[in-house]
Amino acid sequence: MNAREKYVLLFYTIFNAISNKYIPFYSDENYYWLWSKKLDFSYFDHPPMVAYIIKLTTLFSDDPFFVRLGAVLLVSGTAYVLYALAKKIFDERAAIYTFYIFISSVLTIAASTLMTPDIPLMFFTSLFLYSAYVYLEEDDKKYALLMGLSAGAMILSKYPGILVIFTLLIYVMIYKRETLKEKYFYIAAAIVILVFSPVLYWNYQNDFISFTFQLNHGIAEEKVFNPKSFFNFLGAQIILFHPFYIAPLVYFIIKDKNRFERKKVYLLLPFLFVILFFSYFAAFKHANAQWAGIAYISASVLLGRYFAQNGSKKLLIAGMIFSAIIITLLKTPIGVTYVAPMQKLFSRLGKINYFEAEIKALNLDVDKYDYILIDDYHGAEVPYYFKRTDNVLVLNAARASNFNLWRYQDLNISMQSPIQTLPSIGSCLYVGRDKAHYEEIAKLFGNHRVIADMRKIVAGRELNYYFVEFQN
Repeated sequence: MNAREKYVLLFYTIFNAISNKYIPFYSDENYYWLWSKKLDFSYFDHPPMVAYIIKLTTLFSDDPFFVRLGAVLLVSGTAYVLYALAKKIFDERAAIYTFYIFISSVLTIAASTLMTPDIPLMFFTSLFLYSAYVYLEEDDKKYALLMGLSAGAMILSKYPGILVIFTLLIYVMIYKRETLKEKYFYIAAAIVILVFSPVLYWNYQNDFISFTFQLNHGIAEEKVFNPKSFFNFLGAQIILFHPFYIAPLVYFIIKDKNRFERKKVYLLLPFLFVILFFSYFAAFKHANAQWAGIAYISASVLLGRYFAQNGSKKLLIAGMIFSAIIITLLKTPIGVTYVAPMQKLFSRLGKINYFEAEIKALNLDVDKYDYILIDDYHGAEVPYYFKRTDNVLVLNAARASNFNLWRYQDLNISMQSPIQTLPSIGSCLYVGRDKAHYEEIAKLFGNHRVIADMRKIVAGRELNYYFVEFQN
């Protein structure tokens, strides 16, 4: 990597690490933090990689800086690997364009801010694409081992990693069928299975509940075209990669008479296959935009090549200026202080932190309660805020989570209707936003006391938290 890009990457990493400390947590991050306190072979929602990384970065502190440090380092690592991949496949000029395309994409801005399973998936996808290319096209056998490790780490991060592995198999069948006769290819396959085996074992122990959940979560039972879901998903992809990048990418692919050049196909396959895969399911059921995020790993390199070939420096600069505005609004005090839409966005995050002064005034001893009751897994901000990692129960059965597995089985509480079957398990503290929840629980206990009914208007939105004590 050139010295200039090294300095840019260093500044980019330091800026993200520092600014992330002051951005409220997204509730899922608190949920994954709780995973890191209860390490396992896998979890209800996803494989365990995100928990392992958070565990490593929070060995000495649970400060937001350290919870998100893994996201910062992995995104910067992805940028470095993609630079190396573009240089390996094409040239230095394409590598430089790839580098700036990736770090300025909207997807990357979000990825460098939130610690979720998508972040290690991005990094290991880039490492997989690099090592597989060197193994297949330069016949460097030792990279077959790295290919296997990175492929295993991909699906140990998030299940859609299997899609990228599938596209590589398609590439091998088209261009490198002789690889199927090599022992190193099968050694790599064995490494993938070995790395992923803890997830298989965990699912076997838990009736394959994680696999079942993901299938039901993303695939509609009835194939009835849902135009709103489909076009929302496609529209979100324009924003997710970058409004200034996605249209030129599609244009260059269509215009390129050499689009089926071997090294371009290597990058085109994972991009198109992942996008088409999730677009198909989005045609029938809501699909989150970030599910297709790994499509833009190879797409960044491909677009870097096209920008380099066509001298698209002005377009890149325009895209980077657009991204700089987003970063200024999202990751500096300017947005949350002066821009109403950003204020509304942040008011949806870290809601309990808005009541910090009021909570301190209560002088609560949360450790005296046998159980903490929260509305749903989004309420994981409560155990993070109080640093309470055990005996937390979720009351809303509409969306199961790992909370169900941690305690419900031991207490013989129904996953389908936890409130109705909640036994007299001891003293409880309800911390949540649903009045109906604590009123329903009150019928099951002899005594209850509303400690606080906190309400506050933030950026035009009413935020509230009830603190209710239950005793037998």
